[in-house]
Amino acid sequence: MTDFFQLMANFGDTIYNYLTNMGNFFDQIMVWLQTWWIKMKLMVAIEFLKVSYLVATSLLDEIGFSALFSQLFNLLPSELRYWGVLFKVPEGMAIYVNCATTALVMRMSR
Repeated sequence: MTDFFQLMANFGDTIYNYLTNMGNFFDQIMVWLQTWWIKMKLMVAIEFLKVSYLVATSLLDEIGFSALFSQLFNLLPSELRYWGVLFKVPEGMAIYVNCATTALVMRMSR
């Protein structure tokens, strides 16, 4: 018989805890929704960055920048070319130009 009364007391305690923590549930739902919203905004921003990078690389290929830069780099004296290749100047310039063109595409797309 005492088990039954203990069960009823536990049931009542559960309902009481549920009702007293209702505000906490709302706070947790709002935190979850805001976290989800921020995550979606970051995912969209990353996808926008990927698309902008692809547009920038195709734009640079279309105007022939890499061919022009390699031709100009090959016109340098051999010692300068050696040091340029040693310090990876062509790769660095390609990265810099890709970043600048991606920034241009992103600015013009907004």
